[in-house]
Amino acid sequence: MDRNAARLCLLVLACLVRFESAGAQEAPDAWYGRQPKPKDIDRPRDFPGVGSFELPKNWQLGPGHARTVFSIVEKKAGGALITLEYMPLQAPLLDPEVITTVFKAELEEVQALESSGTQFTSGERKGAVGQLSIIHYSRPGLSGGTDHVVQYSMPVDTMMYRLICVAPAATLDRYRPVFAHVAASFKPAKPGGS
Repeated sequence: MDRNAARLCLLVLACLVRFESAGAQEAPDAWYGRQPKPKDIDRPRDFPGVGSFELPKNWQLGPGHARTVFSIVEKKAGGALITLEYMPLQAPLLDPEVITTVFKAELEEVQALESSGTQFTSGERKGAVGQLSIIHYSRPGLSGGTDHVVQYSMPVDTMMYRLICVAPAATLDRYRPVFAHVAASFKPAKPGGS
């Protein structure tokens, strides 16, 4: 085989590999992603100075206080809760190593605050707002069962937003797509705007 034929074969193989990888789709993330046609999600709701979220329909929205923007609770007893908190940062998190360090500190803080929590895990991923951390753990629930908690830590400019979602572990499969959708629907406010 001469040199030109070998080059042509390599070029064809490279194109096939590139075409194959472009056609392959990643498996959807069960904990972060918008539902394609959500039936039980309202239109985006704006929270001035923070941004907007698509929240579940027919849940009770409650106002925030201090560093809590809102809480929303499923109206039926023993349902789920979603709350949004924020914490000012000294500077925007731009360096990937700094982001990883801050996310480790987030996990350590949750572990310290939730002394009865178990099975703590965390992971980083790229989301609509940039890099985010998803922390999971279990804890005793109010009704005597076990609750599963998911905390989405999302740094945006000089603010750390924490979307905290809680549901009974026994019914977690029902709430997972709701939590994933709400987290992925976050559109931060533009600096200086609402």
